[in-house]
Amino acid sequence: MNSYNENLHSSVLSSLESQEMTKKQLKAQLNASMFTLYYAEGAEIVAQEKLELATKMYTQKQHVNNVVVKNKNMADNLLLSANQQKTYTTQSVTNMAVCASNIQVASNSIVRLASDVGSIFSIINAADYGTQIYQQALEAYNLINKTAYHAEETSQLAMEASTSIAEVATSTIADEAKLTNTSVNNLLQITTADLNAITAIVTADNATSSQASMATRGAEGAIKCSKVEYEASKKAYNINNKKFNQNLRVQVPKPFDPVKGTFTVSFNYYKSPFSSTDKDKDTQNLGLEKPVQNYNIILVKESKKSFFNVSTAEDLLTNPSQFKRVEVPQPDSKNKDKALVELSLIDLLDSDNEALVLGENYVAFLLIIFTENYKKEINTFDEYLSAPSETFTMTHTLNPAEKIKPVKESDPKETQDTDPQSTSLFDITFTVKKEENIKLADLDYRCMLLPYPDNLLTNEELNTLEYKIETLEIEEEITQYEAEIDYLNEEILNINNGITQLNAEIAKYPKPDPKHAAEIEIAKRKLADFKNALNEAKAKLAAVNSEVTKLKAQLAEIVKDYPKPVKNANAFFFNLNLAENIPAGNYTSAGLVKTKSDKVEPFIKLEVKIDSTTTDNFGNPLVENKKYIPVVLSYFNGAEISKNKYTNQLSDWENTDTFTYSSLTNNHTTVTN
Repeated sequence: MNSYNENLHSSVLSSLESQEMTKKQLKAQLNASMFTLYYAEGAEIVAQEKLELATKMYTQKQHVNNVVVKNKNMADNLLLSANQQKTYTTQSVTNMAVCASNIQVASNSIVRLASDVGSIFSIINAADYGTQIYQQALEAYNLINKTAYHAEETSQLAMEASTSIAEVATSTIADEAKLTNTSVNNLLQITTADLNAITAIVTADNATSSQASMATRGAEGAIKCSKVEYEASKKAYNINNKKFNQNLRVQVPKPFDPVKGTFTVSFNYYKSPFSSTDKDKDTQNLGLEKPVQNYNIILVKESKKSFFNVSTAEDLLTNPSQFKRVEVPQPDSKNKDKALVELSLIDLLDSDNEALVLGENYVAFLLIIFTENYKKEINTFDEYLSAPSETFTMTHTLNPAEKIKPVKESDPKETQDTDPQSTSLFDITFTVKKEENIKLADLDYRCMLLPYPDNLLTNEELNTLEYKIETLEIEEEITQYEAEIDYLNEEILNINNGITQLNAEIAKYPKPDPKHAAEIEIAKRKLADFKNALNEAKAKLAAVNSEVTKLKAQLAEIVKDYPKPVKNANAFFFNLNLAENIPAGNYTSAGLVKTKSDKVEPFIKLEVKIDSTTTDNFGNPLVENKKYIPVVLSYFNGAEISKNKYTNQLSDWENTDTFTYSSLTNNHTTVTN
């Protein structure tokens, strides 16, 4: 390889390595901002829950305080009434005693008077019976006896009234009213203190919630910037890889099927920088028409990619099991620009003559063998070795949980092994396809309950951020081009109108017309200029329409790859990486549901018991009447040395039905969004 090719290859290699390193750094930065956002969202959710709880307590305590204030007013009125009653009753007792005494004195006088009248009547009855004075004495005697009777009766009533009023316990009532008033006052002080305390808590929680919200908004902005930077680095790498490294790429399907074990290596066919038409007709140029003899794909461990060179690659061509040869496409081939080669784990050995294994990081190299004629044409006799592809790894992806739903523990159709001593409120059941060649003991199905809040950054917002930016840019370009099209159409219309007028102006002169030869010549020149301007405008219009067509086709491709809409569109940002790092106390491992049937089923059924001690994914107790999304992580929990061979899998939580939590036994609601 000459010095120019060496320098060029070295520059390409260092550029791609630098961009790949930058991409990894930005990926790490994105992951860091992702965890920052996750914990910020958790803090905001906790702050909102505390604020909601404090607000409810404030409402309750405010109601209690209002009731106590009303009772305080009634107790004050009661004490005032009792004291007034005590005063008036004491006065009434005194007044009634005096009244009874006076009535008794009057009654005694009347009785004595009645006795005297009786004596007088006896004398008259004996001396003057039947006379007028007798008749008057008899009438006076009867009246005084009746009056004496009423006087005695009145005296009796006065004594009874005095006794009754003296029996009224006004002092006791006043003392009890005072005690009641004191107790209500004390209670009011307590409720007022409680209200002031909860008011301070609500104020503090509101401030905490505001701070947490601001922190979350900042974390959302940071992760969006990190996402844009990471996507930009990916694009930059892909562009350089396409331009300078034959667009060499390795695509491992997701999920990867270890039984088939297939993956795809793609690259662009080599194109000579010179064509056969660049030489003189009489000069022989056989090499330029067919520069490549064959292409060879070689897989290398990532740890050894920096030591892999052309000489090592050429040495491997003696062992057919260490490379995959791709022949040059035929002239009538449908795809002359790009090669798609499907490989499997058993097709090749790596550059160390070792079998490809799950969990190992590999890169692909492309060794291009040139024809001898082409080497002579370019006067370089070395083969071409590409820069390494992006790192790829083949792992066994665990099967995801399906049919996730909360069920009543007492439902025999759903839970066959219900424990009568169980304190769980309800169960969450799901099914998983059985794993091949993995013991059930090495698998852990972790159930997490995600709160379903509003106004937080969602997966949809972050995952579609790059699509939205791209579509916005393209739509802006299309809008600009469409405005230019309108302008050009208007310009063409004006030019056509000008041409029509010039043709009419020329036509009004007779032919030949020496008198107006100068005017006709000027009109013809203008006409020629207008026609040239018309041709230029039409050419610009065609070019702009072509650009609009390309942009719309590009926009259609972006829209085609746009993520599909999900059911839980308002769920906060969550993914596999976050789920794998949730601490043990914040998830519940599922247990196997025992079935009565002996039939071998392709699926296993598991359940998670939800009780009053269960928490959400942030470690917070479940909140009454709040919606949650049940999420299940299929996690390989076997030997540490084998973990890199497996990829954990998260259930389709964005399309799983939410449920409303209630601590009342068997009282929960499944919500279909």
